[in-house]
Amino acid sequence: MSEMTSLKVPKHVRDTVMRSARAEGLTAAEFLQRVTEEHARHQRFAAVRRAYADSGRDADYDELTEVWDEAGEDGLADA
Repeated sequence: MSEMTSLKVPKHVRDTVMRSARAEGLTAAEFLQRVTEEHARHQRFAAVRRAYADSGRDADYDELTEVWDEAGEDGLADA
């Protein structure tokens, strides 16, 4: 078993965590692990979105994807 510690939070926060964990069929620790992992995932995707927004348009990428889009419409789906 991993090392345990305490976390001091207001009672209403603890109650919310416990209620949410029970509703999901999880322990409080499992619920908090899931929530923190989902938060980290959200932050990673937000960083990717920001990087794409900051990178501007890429003419080579636009040209290549246009060619692939045309190739996808070559009628092979009807074969």
